[in-house]
Amino acid sequence: MIYVVRMGDSLEGIALRFRTTVPKLLDANVICDPSVIFVDQPILVPDAGFEYQRAGGYPYYVVQFGDTLSCLASQFHQTETGLAAANQLQPGSPPVMDSELIVGFTRPDPVKLADSWRKTATEAKCDFNSMQMHGIYYIGSYQWETIGESGLPYLIPLLKDSCELVRYYAVLSLGRIATGQGVQSALQGALQDSDASVAQLAEFALARAQLVPSLTKRLHITSADQQLYKEPSGTSASVPVPKGSEVISLRWNIPSSTNEEGPRGGLEYYDQVQVQSTGQIGYLGRIGFNDSQLI
Repeated sequence: MIYVVRMGDSLEGIALRFRTTVPKLLDANVICDPSVIFVDQPILVPDAGFEYQRAGGYPYYVVQFGDTLSCLASQFHQTETGLAAANQLQPGSPPVMDSELIVGFTRPDPVKLADSWRKTATEAKCDFNSMQMHGIYYIGSYQWETIGESGLPYLIPLLKDSCELVRYYAVLSLGRIATGQGVQSALQGALQDSDASVAQLAEFALARAQLVPSLTKRLHITSADQQLYKEPSGTSASVPVPKGSEVISLRWNIPSSTNEEGPRGGLEYYDQVQVQSTGQIGYLGRIGFNDSQLI
């Protein structure tokens, strides 16, 4: 189940209330300092018989008071050096509170990453199966983010690939990087793509790239029409959130409070966000292989 923290709560009190232990809560949630939890934070209280991913982070994590890179690296099965490199930080430097880190990804060689995208598209003749779409291109879009602007000389040429899906994920990758004039210039060009879905995604990605430098990387844009649920459950009350909407990330990778099954088996997961235009806070569900529909 998911418990939402109230004023005066502590992990000890939550554990006592639900007949569990603090170590079990720490195993189930991304928490570096057991003495620090915050009001409205969704806490996973694991139910017997279910296997959960750690609640609170992936593919991103919003930094809280008391967090350190070394602690967060261990939470996401990374080295501190690897986590720092993926976020263009110095190992040992304290992460900025309320900033957003990309977590769970190592920084690859951009030449090899670009080659793998081209090779997969050529061999599949641009007719990808779901595992290729997820494992090579969706995951790859986050890998491009870890490389950042230094990867643009290898990423931008993919915008000219003959396969529209390669171009689509190249645009998505640029939208994830979202910093630097080179990103914006490349996305401006992608607005003219012959494929309507690529051109529309370029519009959303460009909007994010223009907003992030003056605001925060926690600002994301929906890439598809979605429902914003009051609770992390598909049976809770919801309102529509159109594609192209701006949202601020609050907490990532929250399992269903009712242990509902996801689209491809396993548990359904949600991301807690606040919609910029309305101020509403709620949860966006994931699709496929636990994929977020956010740039």
